[in-house]
Amino acid sequence: MKRLEKFNSSRINLEKVEDLENLVQRRREKRLRRRPPRREPEPEAEPQPQAQLGPVDLDTFLKAAAENQESLVDKYLADGGDSSAHDKLHRTALHWACLKGHGQLVSKLLAAGAAVDARDLLDRTPLFWACRGGHLDILKQLLNQGAQVNARDKIWSTPLHVAVRMGHSDCLEHLVECGACIDAQDKEGDTALHEAVRHGHYRAMKLLLLYGAKLGVQNVASLTPVQLACDWQRGIREALQAHVRHPRTRC
Repeated sequence: MKRLEKFNSSRINLEKVEDLENLVQRRREKRLRRRPPRREPEPEAEPQPQAQLGPVDLDTFLKAAAENQESLVDKYLADGGDSSAHDKLHRTALHWACLKGHGQLVSKLLAAGAAVDARDLLDRTPLFWACRGGHLDILKQLLNQGAQVNARDKIWSTPLHVAVRMGHSDCLEHLVECGACIDAQDKEGDTALHEAVRHGHYRAMKLLLLYGAKLGVQNVASLTPVQLACDWQRGIREALQAHVRHPRTRC
């Protein structure tokens, strides 16, 4: 009985419009009381002055080029450092930036006068390193700056040989379109097509043949790319047959 009286006493009389307005007002005030207090915006932190970089030596400069640390590279160049400086193996900052694919850094080094055809101890230019890394955008930058598309290293390989060995078909195609000698032979007499067959890069083989690579060029071992493919297939077949004949493979 007491619960019923309490319920009846809590019921709101809405017989008049004023009663409804009072109800809406009370509920609005109740919601406002539940809202968390408005927080004042925190004052913005004042930017701290950046620490001044000390002198950058050659080793740090070359490492920074490999790791894309532009601030260190900028400091070295701003202090008058030689953009074409190299280590004991004649590797320059441009070599490292090309290998690692740091396009913006490559542009900065070239703008600073870095030698586009600098050669490392194996006579490989940055173009070789870009082909090794498979960085087509950097390859284009170097060629646009006059890099030699048919440069030779100490084993007479060209950038095309390197691109094919690494399986970078997009680099291969651009090199050929820019005038790379498609049948150039290295010291072993191997052409890019020999390399494509040896490494099993099918797409590279198709592209080279499409651009007119010769099938009859013999290397030092008197093997054409076709004969090399036959020897490769024969070797696989013999290895599989030997495996099948082995006692341990019998069920």
